[in-house]
Amino acid sequence: MVINAIDTHCHIRYAPLETLKPIPISKIMQEGPYYTAYWNELLQMEQAAKISTVFASPMEALVDLADTVQANEDMFRLVQDIPNLYQWVVIDPRNDSTFEQADRMLKSKKCVGMKLHPRLHGYTLAEYGEKIFSFADERSAIVQMHYGREDYVGLADSFPNATFIVAHLGGALHINAVKNAKYRNIYTDTSGMDSLRNKLIEYAVSQIGSDRILFGTDTYAPGSQRGRIEYALISEQDKENILLNNAKRLFGL
Repeated sequence: MVINAIDTHCHIRYAPLETLKPIPISKIMQEGPYYTAYWNELLQMEQAAKISTVFASPMEALVDLADTVQANEDMFRLVQDIPNLYQWVVIDPRNDSTFEQADRMLKSKKCVGMKLHPRLHGYTLAEYGEKIFSFADERSAIVQMHYGREDYVGLADSFPNATFIVAHLGGALHINAVKNAKYRNIYTDTSGMDSLRNKLIEYAVSQIGSDRILFGTDTYAPGSQRGRIEYALISEQDKENILLNNAKRLFGL
């Protein structure tokens, strides 16, 4: 049986190539026109990898703080016209306009939750966690965020109505966060290159099961990302949970 997977962690770009700004994450992403991540190209790649649904945040909202509000609005308009594309609304906790956007956009079926990137935006959850997560808790929102060495378990236990996705499964830090959340409201996802590490997926499933692991690509070669789950040394049920079932349940699809 072919599983039509759900990619819960992706980024897109939509600006013309000549206006794209360098992405200050890695040297690879700044060499040549490789990391354009145009939405139409990405969706073709996802379709080829039998990924039927994509949850994405706009890269423009993460690269340049001045663009965050506009990028959220552009993304919101884009997803209305593409049935299999959904939005993460990007939050910059120092910009109250992004909270106003989230309050409005989260009411739409095409917005799946809130996206945080403290590293690129240059803040810490120690500074702004209370503000962000109390907002999410009041709305029973899902929050996707990049993992750092902060007390995610303490935050999740303090705001049990919110759900937290600590992205880019990479090892013990992610696994322990999922394992130790009192209200089982921490998930992780397989997006990015770390999931390609030898036996990481298998080890994670052995420690925390498969019901709080979501599939994601982070725009890195969707076919290879899917293959890492498809050919993992885990049960067929575990594969189906990661690729499809968990996202359907969590996001009510």
